[in-house]
Amino acid sequence: LRVGGDAQRVSTILRVEEKHGRTGALLFVTVQHDYLQDGQLAIREEQDIVYREPTPPKLGAAAALPEAGWQESITPTPTLLFRYSAVTFNGHRIHYDWPYVTETEGYPGLVVHGPLMATLNLRAFCRANPGATLQRFAYRGVRPLIAPQPFVAGGRIVEPGKAQLWTGNDQGIAQQAEVEFT
Repeated sequence: LRVGGDAQRVSTILRVEEKHGRTGALLFVTVQHDYLQDGQLAIREEQDIVYREPTPPKLGAAAALPEAGWQESITPTPTLLFRYSAVTFNGHRIHYDWPYVTETEGYPGLVVHGPLMATLNLRAFCRANPGATLQRFAYRGVRPLIAPQPFVAGGRIVEPGKAQLWTGNDQGIAQQAEVEFT
């Protein structure tokens, strides 16, 4: 995408699958987002969204953070979460509405967006590897992070052209990611 140029996003639901997991009924929706400029495809993104029955949040410890080749410390603020919600058109109140997230959803504070963690992780990767050209990026949430508790975005090269990334804190990994690059 060219900065400053007009762009268009076309979103298409590719598939909907209903499954049953440990926490109950799950609905998996795969959405393809095509970003176009001047009628040409610039970026194609595939997003898997999971809808689940209401259950208490799982905030327990996860696998410890691996040894990093690089990492950046981040302190998520309510302002950052609100702005990220606005710029991504994410209206879910768990990211900006303190009474709702604590009283209705049962979280101890505002929840950091999974895509925000991924964005910050990619930023850390690009800063640590300025000559790399991204080819593919995929991430998976493990557990939520709660603002304003600090966390790190880190990673390491595991083989030429491939890196493992993660976000997490002293309670372990919150998100795992993989990037392929040249």
